[in-house]
Amino acid sequence: MDIFCISGLELLTNFLNKEKVQFKLIDWAKCVILMVASCVFYYVVAVVFGAPFLQHTNETFHLAILLTVTTVLPCCLALGTDIGNWVQVFVLNSYEVGGPLICYITSIMAVLGAWVGAFPIPLDWDRPWQIWPISCVIGNLIGYSGGLLLSSLYLLYRYRLLNKFKLT
Repeated sequence: MDIFCISGLELLTNFLNKEKVQFKLIDWAKCVILMVASCVFYYVVAVVFGAPFLQHTNETFHLAILLTVTTVLPCCLALGTDIGNWVQVFVLNSYEVGGPLICYITSIMAVLGAWVGAFPIPLDWDRPWQIWPISCVIGNLIGYSGGLLLSSLYLLYRYRLLNKFKLT
């Protein structure tokens, strides 16, 4: 009956196992490097798409950090640092129902939201929300929230579909 009870000493011994701690630190370091690289990548992409290069660099980096947090961080947590998992989800589109599916949908929707959010910037309305990158940030957050809603509805649909044809 006490199969799931682990004493504090066993837990501490398992935690202090050097191979496991080193493996966790290596994965953590890979995630940090991946997030820094993706932040620089998003900054370069924003500049290539027309963001000011020498002006508003702080705002552009803030947008790049937000894009990294809404796209790369959830994927690091759900998929890990194995490149094969990332290729399977984003390139081959063969994801499992669950965490990888949520990562895929929310990442795509967050990037699309930021891209659509850039449309009102060049319009001559002179509104305060048209200042760089406010509309992109709002579009990113709306896209990410919409991706969460869409993925949860899809997961609910798949769950009901699987339980509908259950034989028991």
